[in-house]
Amino acid sequence: MQVIIRKIQPFRSQHGGHDCFRIDGFHVNEFGELVPGYTFIDPNNDNALDWAEVLEAAHANRGEDIIVDGVRMKHRQKGLWSADSRPQVVEIVPRP
Repeated sequence: MQVIIRKIQPFRSQHGGHDCFRIDGFHVNEFGELVPGYTFIDPNNDNALDWAEVLEAAHANRGEDIIVDGVRMKHRQKGLWSADSRPQVVEIVPRP
């Protein structure tokens, strides 16, 4: 599924005290509505390498939305995306 990455925010991990990232944005739900979603990326986990392109694109294009494909849902009711996805940056779009 495609998602729009709007914000990436570092935070201190409760497990180990190192920096992790919360990625927030939007995706289209089963009713065709744009709804909020998020995931957490821990640089100490193997799946962090899969998100490196997204993190680099967001850093290089601050203030713009990053359209990403290949993201899977982990918990639909919470809007939680799976950190085990293999996202690819599709487009960088100026924010309205």
